[in-house]
Amino acid sequence: MRWASRERLPTGEGQDEGAAMQGIGHALREELVFEHGQLLNGGIIDYAVPTMEMLPDEFASILFEDGGGPGPYDAKGVGEAGIVAPAPAIAAALYAAAGVWVRDLPLTPERIWRALRAAREARRRGGSS
Repeated sequence: MRWASRERLPTGEGQDEGAAMQGIGHALREELVFEHGQLLNGGIIDYAVPTMEMLPDEFASILFEDGGGPGPYDAKGVGEAGIVAPAPAIAAALYAAAGVWVRDLPLTPERIWRALRAAREARRRGGSS
C-alpha cells in the first residue's frame, strides 16, 4: 500500500509491483560473483533475477491518490518506493523465524546457514547471537 498523488496513466500498480519484484531479487537472488577480478555471472543465464514463479499467490499494490505531488498536475513518482521495503522486510521475517540477522544481501541459503551456525556456536560458548 502506498500513497500516490494522482495517477495519470493506469500503470501505477504495475510500476509499484515491478519495483517490489526488483527488491525481492536484490534480497534473495541478485549478486555479482567475482573470482580473481573476473566477473563470473555477467550473462543473463548466470545472473539470477527473480521470476514470476517466486511471487506469492496474492501480490497486489493499492495506491491511494492524495494529490499534492511536486510535478505538473500534482504528479509524483510512484514506482520507486516499492524497491526499498522487500529486503529489510524479508531480513526481519528471517530474524523473527530463526533469531538471526543476516546483514549482507542477497539472503542466500549459505549466508543464512552460516548465521545460524554462528549463533549456535555463540550460544554454546555462552555469548549472544
